[in-house]
Amino acid sequence: MPKNPFVTETFIETWSHHFNDSNQPKNFKFVDDIVFVKHGFLPYFINIGKNLTNGITYNLQDDVHDDFKGKTFLIRDLPTYQNLHDPKGKRLKLKKVSQYEGYITQVENYGSLENYLKTIYKSNTRSKLRRNVSRLEACFEVDYKMYFGHISEPDFKEVFDAFYALLEKRYSDKGEPCGELEPTIWSYYMDLAYKMINEKTASLFVIYCDQKPIGITFSYHFGDILIEALTVFDIDFYRFNIGHTTILKMLEWSFENGVKIFDYTQGDFDYKKRWSDSTYDTYYHILYDSKSLKSIMMARFLKSYFSLKRFLRDKKFNEKYHHFKHKLFPKYSAKDQAQQSFAVDIIADNKIDFESLESIDLDLDQFSSERRALYDFLYMNPDRVNSMKVYKDGNILYAKGDNQAFKISIND
Repeated sequence: MPKNPFVTETFIETWSHHFNDSNQPKNFKFVDDIVFVKHGFLPYFINIGKNLTNGITYNLQDDVHDDFKGKTFLIRDLPTYQNLHDPKGKRLKLKKVSQYEGYITQVENYGSLENYLKTIYKSNTRSKLRRNVSRLEACFEVDYKMYFGHISEPDFKEVFDAFYALLEKRYSDKGEPCGELEPTIWSYYMDLAYKMINEKTASLFVIYCDQKPIGITFSYHFGDILIEALTVFDIDFYRFNIGHTTILKMLEWSFENGVKIFDYTQGDFDYKKRWSDSTYDTYYHILYDSKSLKSIMMARFLKSYFSLKRFLRDKKFNEKYHHFKHKLFPKYSAKDQAQQSFAVDIIADNKIDFESLESIDLDLDQFSSERRALYDFLYMNPDRVNSMKVYKDGNILYAKGDNQAFKISIND
């Protein structure tokens, strides 16, 4: 039986190093496949990883071992598509608190990606998905790479540096905070991901355009289950729908490599609803000793607390709180990258003396608005970007491709 990625030695050691002062977690004989840490000041134990897991499983042996006596345990993020059993004995009891809705594709129910696409999408949507890919490949040298089982340190550093930069760029554009950009969290992911990818308990899927990462997804692997954990795409390529192409290619890989469940995890995002074929609920499980007053009271408190959190989240209070907190304490906000509006027009290249103009590198940050405008335009008017020459004439840019020439100017 495959081991849950969130209880592997690598996960436990890495999480403990970053968030638990390298203290040893606590094992209990009454529960298999999971380890715990003591809460900072309340009398209960919580599964290692806390809020940085995406699907815990466990197996109870409370009819054989009783080291749960007098204690309370909180286990987070248990998906209903996993078959978990209630306590076997009479003394250990379980309270369940529903927390989030998640989304999955049951890959094993379809013979091929094409069959699946025909099930969830109409023909015009399938044509658009194919068009996104063909136009991206018409404009760029594209490579799709799944790092699973091996990644070199240089490749990993290149991808994760790009990962951070793209997250920063994406959340700046959205005007929202990004928790993963907090240095402690990002350091943890960098330490964890490299080890787990090489152990086949995690993967990195990367879309390269002209050898530059523009779409990156970090996932965990639990046997034949792929669990999407963190994803981003380069907003310069927004018109090409890189996010959908990422899922399309990852599903293609899943069909070819024996994945049975593709878990998009929890979160109310439109793309998850569009790509999934099923939903599930995630629960918090509270295990407690029914003959201990202290344990009973702690279990009741935890259930009430997380039920209240669910209620407030359903009423959108958490969004208002995080927005307010971000405004007051923008500790983890991304750098400001305000965009200007530019128009792109096709011009006759014989009317421009390109040799008299200043040659520039369109990939420089100062030309981010012009670059995005050009890429948007190229979606409908493809030309190879890696052979394109770009020139500057005051506030106007000119781009000369293999087949066309373009004028990029401020949109009045």
